[in-house]
Amino acid sequence: MINNLDIRDMTNYAKQHTIPVSVLIEVCYECNQSCQHCFLENHNNRGLHFNDYVNILDQLSKSGTFYLILTGGEPFTRKDFIDIIREARRKRFSVTIFSNGTLITDDIIVQLKSLFIDSIHISLYGSTPEIHDKITRLKGSWVKTVSSIKKLISNGINTRIKCPLMDLNIKDVNNLKRFAKDLGVIIEFTTIITSKNNGNKSTCSLRIPKNEIKNCILDPAISENSNKSFYLQNNLNAIPCETILNGGAIDPDGYVYPCNQWRTIGGNVLQTSFNEIWQSDIFKNLRDIRLGNLTVCCDCELFKYCTRCPGLAELEDGDVKGCSSAAKDIAKVRKELGVYPNQRHIFSNFN
Repeated sequence: MINNLDIRDMTNYAKQHTIPVSVLIEVCYECNQSCQHCFLENHNNRGLHFNDYVNILDQLSKSGTFYLILTGGEPFTRKDFIDIIREARRKRFSVTIFSNGTLITDDIIVQLKSLFIDSIHISLYGSTPEIHDKITRLKGSWVKTVSSIKKLISNGINTRIKCPLMDLNIKDVNNLKRFAKDLGVIIEFTTIITSKNNGNKSTCSLRIPKNEIKNCILDPAISENSNKSFYLQNNLNAIPCETILNGGAIDPDGYVYPCNQWRTIGGNVLQTSFNEIWQSDIFKNLRDIRLGNLTVCCDCELFKYCTRCPGLAELEDGDVKGCSSAAKDIAKVRKELGVYPNQRHIFSNFN
């Protein structure tokens, strides 16, 4: 019998047995906003039928999934999205929702509260309408988003702000931190704006200017750093990213990926069970990739400063085992500053 079981125990068990304990489902690509940095090439996909999601949730339950992230596009564009959440909760999944907040009505908030979701993450790009609405390209979106955040908080629903940083809002960081503090909500920043899923790199022009990266790395609210490296030069059997062990993502057509950033297709849940896909040779081959296979990385002086993502390396640089140019740019600044990343799911020494 195991005493004092905590989340880390469950995560480690899932890794050891390649159980997809946390899965992200994109229920649609439709969105009422047209954000400048969006990685979707279009917003035309309405997602699968409700009954398909009932089936998918059954499959995930049998596969050992516990954490479920529901996102889009904007998931609340679906008239049946609450029904999908209700079905997920009925099956005892822990549900987190990613949304822009603009379509969340008072009635939806009442239902979310009654369903006891784990959390909802709302995208907010600026402390003012001018900044936020310029990025979303939807006039009035800031007012609606902030109103939803306040209502969610007042109703006791665990709410967080998600904010990707780019050249359009980087000067607003301190205002955003104060704004979130005044609201009484956690704000999570990310510094990587990715290419579109089809490989179009037009969004990369929005990335934080190099002269601003240093300030971001030194800001503990944006970047977790360490004064000690967890560089695994002596463990060539380390795994480049743990997501391939205990993650998973499903797009609006039912295709399964290691994660929504790592776009290698393992199969489709409308044709093959999720568990079969997760244990397929396609994904097993990805799990067989080790640090020793990343020959460019192993010989790179920047490697111990790097948080390389296999998905981005494949999407933007064409090689899942190769260098991620986006990560390399940030690693150069970390080396200059003498700090190391603190993201231990990257290059894990788990075997």
